[in-house]
Amino acid sequence: MKDTVKNLFYKEFCYNPDKLYFSPGRVNIIGGHTDYNGGAVLPFCIDLGIYAAVSKRKDKIIKVYSTNMSKKGIINFNLNNLDYDKNRNYVNYVSGVLHKLKSLGYIIHYGFDMVISGNLPRGGGLSSSAALLVLTTKIIKDLMNLDITDIEIAKITKAVENQYIGVQCGIMDQFIIAKGKKDNVIYLESSTLDFEYIPCELNNYKFVLINSNVARKLTNSEYNTRQAETQEVLKILRKHVNINHICDLSPKDYNIYEQYIESHDLKKRFKHLVNEHLRVKQARDALQNSDFESLGKLLYAAHISAKNLYQVSSNILDELVEMGMDSGSLGSKMIGGGFGGSTLNLIKSDNMESFLTDFTIKYKNRFRRTPIINIVNIVDGVRELL
Repeated sequence: MKDTVKNLFYKEFCYNPDKLYFSPGRVNIIGGHTDYNGGAVLPFCIDLGIYAAVSKRKDKIIKVYSTNMSKKGIINFNLNNLDYDKNRNYVNYVSGVLHKLKSLGYIIHYGFDMVISGNLPRGGGLSSSAALLVLTTKIIKDLMNLDITDIEIAKITKAVENQYIGVQCGIMDQFIIAKGKKDNVIYLESSTLDFEYIPCELNNYKFVLINSNVARKLTNSEYNTRQAETQEVLKILRKHVNINHICDLSPKDYNIYEQYIESHDLKKRFKHLVNEHLRVKQARDALQNSDFESLGKLLYAAHISAKNLYQVSSNILDELVEMGMDSGSLGSKMIGGGFGGSTLNLIKSDNMESFLTDFTIKYKNRFRRTPIINIVNIVDGVRELL
């Protein structure tokens, strides 16, 4: 893939690139929607992602070409015009980073040529948007010699997603892609950004992703609605208890304070979040003890909660989860913001062949097409390629 993107750069711009990069997608083992509610998450980087070839220019023009959006051709804009422009399409993620950096006082005098290509499905729940944002920020940091830490990259790109793109996401996706470490997951407390690496050498187990093949655009989904609902829950709770975030409370606290919330839907959101925050801690402990049977049960419990309480699943995701469990998965759950995307399955290596065979048969019988299945490994975060 590295050579492919390098050759594509030469084809589009007629000279060789100065640098090559890779930005991975991410999977959150558990912690659905807790990151923007002050809770913990447990993500890792995967070996699917976005590759980039780039060179600095001598003027203020930025030119971007993506093989995933090849019909758009090369999209270009000027450093002097960084306002959101719908005609810029996906390249708003690039201009958004530049807009934020300049607002923070970083000096950027020159543009660049960039070609991107990847095997990370857009809308697959694997955070292609955060991968592109973190990739762009890393590239600009290197090309312009900017003094920006990995954690600052996460904060900057979250701000772009929230303020410039318009998705009210938390910081998990950006953080793991900026700070990911091979064969480790990150236990992240989103309210403080305190984190620790948890070794996760799967050995006799594998994580398997199954794409629902239903893309969703978060700005057009109920994702922002869930964010608004949880803010309403927090507003109500603060009248009765001194907290900063919903996830400051425990499942026992839910039994005390749910009486103050009249809406049944808001009660469901509250119950999901306090229980999901606890499941993240339990999953961390299970990984530290190499207790994959318990981890699998937590995955399935997390999905049922996302389906029934937070209500961000879909009929297809629910079917894929049940197919996975029926085919031998130790645990299966939806990943990503919801309403589409992929499912995560934990499979014992000795059972992999039978799982793949059985699941494929079930899927073909139900949907009349071949499933999109990826066995993923845990890799480092965004990085320059040698």
